[in-house]
Amino acid sequence: MKTIAILNLKGGTAKTVTAATMARCLSAEHDKQVVLIDADQQGNLSQYFGVTDTSACGNTWTLLTDGAGYWPDFVTPVSPTLSLIPSGMELARADLPNSGAKVTQIEELRTVLAEDSVDYLIIDLPPSLGLASQAALLAADEVIIPIRLDVFSTAGMAELTRQVDSMRSVNPRLRVAGILGTQFQRTAEEREIHRLLALESGLPVFHTRIRMSPPVPKSIAARESILTFSPHCGASKDYRAFVREYLEGGEKRGL
Repeated sequence: MKTIAILNLKGGTAKTVTAATMARCLSAEHDKQVVLIDADQQGNLSQYFGVTDTSACGNTWTLLTDGAGYWPDFVTPVSPTLSLIPSGMELARADLPNSGAKVTQIEELRTVLAEDSVDYLIIDLPPSLGLASQAALLAADEVIIPIRLDVFSTAGMAELTRQVDSMRSVNPRLRVAGILGTQFQRTAEEREIHRLLALESGLPVFHTRIRMSPPVPKSIAARESILTFSPHCGASKDYRAFVREYLEGGEKRGL
């Protein structure tokens, strides 16, 4: 099983859409068993899948405080091959003193899922490195970094790289699978930034870039995957290409 953390310390980089669409693509089009974790107290990923009352179901807060237990009790089924552990504002308590939240709980869940024939655990992280993010990075095999190809979005890459490197002291298997350019408008400036990232960041950069597509916000409002809402739009084609590139790269990485 592979555990993937979707991370950027800057907001507005399409982390949630990337996590949701990657999970949908792997489960529906590549026949993989996928579990998603919403590790952001804002709960955007949960809302994307129509879960608005996280107190009525197992959620990330109860996972971090109570442990994995019988893991199906923690998930909300989305499809026969896709499940979600949702999140809400109660997750903000994880960073309070004596909250009872444990940084090891997602790693423990990962072990249980691996024994239960789950192929991918994908975790949507907030733009911060609180306890939930630390728990996710402790459990992760790989980090995918969605990024807008502009100067402001790329400026924080050095700090993000340092934070991931620091987590390797407690999780030696952690690596960056790649930087993923999102909301791409095909300008000369964006192409140059993408080229420089590949040359200067010291990190893998996905060749695929996700185009800015008007149907994407409409699909979010409709709570439907862009892959089915507008299957032939640029973003749908690009996300499919990105997943193929990720899977092919995984073979090269020995994952």
